Amino acid sequence: MSYCALLIVLSLLGLSHGGSCPPTLPVDQCEATCGPTTTCPEKQLCCPTACGGAMCVDAMSDRHFVDLVKPGRCPDYPRGAWICTHMCTSDSDCPRTLKCCPNRCGAQACQKPDPVLPVEANTL
Repeated sequence: MSYCALLIVLSLLGLSHGGSCPPTLPVDQCEATCGPTTTCPEKQLCCPTACGGAMCVDAMSDRHFVDLVKPGRCPDYPRGAWICTHMCTSDSDCPRTLKCCPNRCGAQACQKPDPVLPVEANTL
């Protein structure tokens, strides 16, 4: 219950600044170093971390663009660490050629895509 209250407060804090929190931060900051009684420096927001904490980070500018869908497809058998927190929301959040795909735990994470194989035309 207190974690839900923290997320509500963090989202309300984000309304007073421009931008939004980046995907959940994969850092070992498990305590809240910011919140309703503290303020973050200008252009920063109090955002949740992967292990339930919160910290001041640079705000992402609001998305006013069409999300880019990168080539390739998400792996049939997810790879990577067992991180059960979303690290991305779309391919646009991922660097270089990585795609935003479900990981082993079911959360979204940037992963190397599987290639899309060409479909062979049936010859009659």
